This record gives sequence, C-alpha cells and structure tokens, in this order.
Amino acid sequence: MSEANNRVVVVTGAAGALGEHVVAHFSKRGDRVVCWDLHAAGHGKLVEDAERKGVWQHQVNVTDAQAIATAAASVREELGAIDVLVHCAGGFRWSKIDEIAPDDIDFLVDVNLRSSLYVVREVVGPMKSRGYGRVVLISSRSTLKPGAGEGAYAATKAGLNALVSAVADEVKGVDVTINAVQPSIIDTEANRQDMPDADFDSWVDPSELASIIYGLCPADEHPINGALLVVSGRT
Repeated sequence: MSEANNRVVVVTGAAGALGEHVVAHFSKRGDRVVCWDLHAAGHGKLVEDAERKGVWQHQVNVTDAQAIATAAASVREELGAIDVLVHCAGGFRWSKIDEIAPDDIDFLVDVNLRSSLYVVREVVGPMKSRGYGRVVLISSRSTLKPGAGEGAYAATKAGLNALVSAVADEVKGVDVTINAVQPSIIDTEANRQDMPDADFDSWVDPSELASIIYGLCPADEHPINGALLVVSGRT
C-alpha cells in the first residue's frame, strides 16, 4: 500500500455537501485526493486543483461504467494505485410509490445503486491483488424503516447494504475492507431549503460524518469490515 498519509483517495460526488467535507478531511491529513464529480474540472483528464494542495479534479459520470474505468486508469497512471474509495455520489427523490415518475425511479437506481456497483467493481479487484484497500459507501438510515414517500429511495440505498455485506465476504483474508455509513438527515443547505421548519440541530453534521468515514479508512490493518454504521445525530 501507499505510505500512511500519502495514500491515493478517490471521492465521488466530491462537489456535494458531504463530499467537500470528505475531501477536506483526507487532504488535510496528507492524502492525495482525487475528486470525481459531474461538476468537477478536468473534463476528460485528471487536473491538479489550483486552490487546494494535494487535490486533483476529474469530471466523471459515475453512472457510466466506461467513464469510471477510464478515470480509474488515469488515476493509476498519474498517481498510482487507488488505496481508498469514498463513494459520496447519490441522490434523493421523495414520492409515494403510486405517484413517482419513471424518470425519478431511473434517477434513483442510476445514482444510488448502479453507480455503487460500477465504482466498487472497478476498485475492489486491484485492491485485492495488492492486499490493501478501504471502501466506504453512503447508505441511509431510511433503509432500516423507510417512511411514506421514501420507498424508492430506500430501496436503492438498501442495495448498498447488500453490496457491502457480499463484498466484505469476498475480501476476507486480505487487508481490504468495505463498510457503509447510514446517516439520518444530513445538515446541508439543500435539506434546509427543502425542510425550513425542521430542527437543524438534530441533523447529522457533515463534517462529523466525514470524520467517521475517515476513521473507517486507517492506513494500518483494520478489523472492521462489512459494517453498516447508523449515524443518527439527535433524531
């Protein structure tokens, strides 16, 4: 593996509210962080971030298997093997099942489930071959007991739980781990706008969630594998 605090870390959805905190958490500790996001710079190539040391940008559509393969190859060529993947990309739609539009179903399946299958598929094989790797996915507490309007969203996030459990079994015997966090509502500007009357103080702080994610990705051998970690804030 790479030296501690000099690992190659890929963060998807890096321009999002949680992704930005995850990028900051790893980069401030000396890791080299690659941001995969539709809104990132570096269309078609990996480019160094002009404002943040140790951060690279690459515009990637994580619902496109070929785009992921190309981006991963670029990372390996420019920086070396991928040591850590934090898959923050995802999306939410609230709708009762008899009212949800087919396009919204496609969106949720693509950004939550399909993207997770593609990125994990791309990185886990090389991690197993090298004998080191850390993967963290962002599931949801809604998968435990979804409420009205959360059915389609929770169903796609529940697929991540199954993926974590299966892959954790597949990587036994090598120092590769895959885990997921299951946050309740994350305190983001978008969520505040959608739920202006809510108690924001009860929500999960994205910086604190990023710290938990970082803790699941130590450089040394790690016994936690296949965990689905509920992060509930004060809700």
